[in-house]
Amino acid sequence: MKIYLVRHGETDWNLRGMFYGWTDCDINEKGMIQAKRLKNFFDTTDYDKIYASDLLRAAHTAEIIASDKNIKVKKNSCFRELFYGDWEDKEGSYIRENYKEELNQWVKEWKTSSLPGGEAFPDFYQRVTDGLEQVIQENKGKKIIIVSHNGPMSAMLCYLTGAGPDGFWHFFCEQGCYSSAWVSEKKITIEKINCPV
Repeated sequence: MKIYLVRHGETDWNLRGMFYGWTDCDINEKGMIQAKRLKNFFDTTDYDKIYASDLLRAAHTAEIIASDKNIKVKKNSCFRELFYGDWEDKEGSYIRENYKEELNQWVKEWKTSSLPGGEAFPDFYQRVTDGLEQVIQENKGKKIIIVSHNGPMSAMLCYLTGAGPDGFWHFFCEQGCYSSAWVSEKKITIEKINCPV
């Protein structure tokens, strides 16, 4: 099977440097343009299913991509971003000023600790990779698209490359681009990462 990974289009929260894992917001004008460019690319590509995080910014991006294909977007909460807890909907500068000690601790112990009131990284990684594994098992021999967020896509690339959780910070998924991989019973081949359209 072939898997395409796509990050949602730009939001105003991206521009403000917000922590907004589960905070629901839509893509902005630039995000709409990015989604339409991805749609134009995928209009020339055969695929069987499209999955998305159930958060608006990812689901809307997926709906734009699939708009001419008569393929319904399958929303899955497994592909949500990390839940930031008390830091949800706060700017990075605010967190650095008001949660300096907690931020420093999380930076040092991110694999085992959680943000204040938030989701622990091991739980996040397990959630995302369980969702990916289920999609793989249900779609052998098919071509699928998953539209998600930077964090979950990085986790999925860790899983697909065999880097595991330790490799998480080695990936960053650009908006308006896609990554792709071939998955078989014998091996996984990464085809592209952050390929522009």
